[in-house]
Amino acid sequence: MNTILSNIRSVPGVWGTVAIDKKRALTYQLLPASYDAEVVKNIAIPTLNLAQSCERPMVVDMFFEKGKARLYNRGEAVVLILGREEMSFDVLGVVCKEALQALCRRFSRGELGDNSALAVDPKAVGFDLLLKAINIIAYNAQRKIGAYLVTKHLRNAKDELAERYQFFSSLTVDNNGVASLLKGYPPYKGDDLLRGFAHWANLFVSKCASSSDKLRAGDILELTLDIKNKLELTGFYQLYADIGI
Repeated sequence: MNTILSNIRSVPGVWGTVAIDKKRALTYQLLPASYDAEVVKNIAIPTLNLAQSCERPMVVDMFFEKGKARLYNRGEAVVLILGREEMSFDVLGVVCKEALQALCRRFSRGELGDNSALAVDPKAVGFDLLLKAINIIAYNAQRKIGAYLVTKHLRNAKDELAERYQFFSSLTVDNNGVASLLKGYPPYKGDDLLRGFAHWANLFVSKCASSSDKLRAGDILELTLDIKNKLELTGFYQLYADIGI
């Protein structure tokens, strides 16, 4: 992945590149080291939202007081390239023709290569982290659609999946839409732990999206930004996208 982004950044005048896997809501970037997670978030979310709102492939050139940018929107990927005034769109187009094809191939196959966000660290997959993720998703969804719908959908999604994931019987959702482990039950550590929570999150967000236009099923990145880096290490986002409800 770094090789592809580096090739784009090698174009004279380019100082930053952001590539987003639209299906899995995973962001890859080569930006200045001074850009912290909050800055990257403020770039990635509007970029992803714009791409998801446009069904057709497109190229958008943008001009600023002290620079310019180009956005490529493709079926699998959206790529934002930031440059100085001397950046040539013609040269960029030649380099990006091959780079975009490579990115789309990797994203469509889930082959994210070097420093992949989907390279799972077994130690990162823990019950407490995944329960926290569900509650962060629910909290952020609540800010958009209210406590009633969140509580309803969080409970219904869990109940619908309880037969498939037996450990869900040890979980409860209170009247404030907060999930917790029932007293007397140890945290589950089975092989289907990650899949179960990813499935629950996917079904919950899908139910919320079906009952309100303020939330979309693809908003998982925005809903989990507080712990995005930790979730990426577990492989959560790929399962969320690929689980096929």
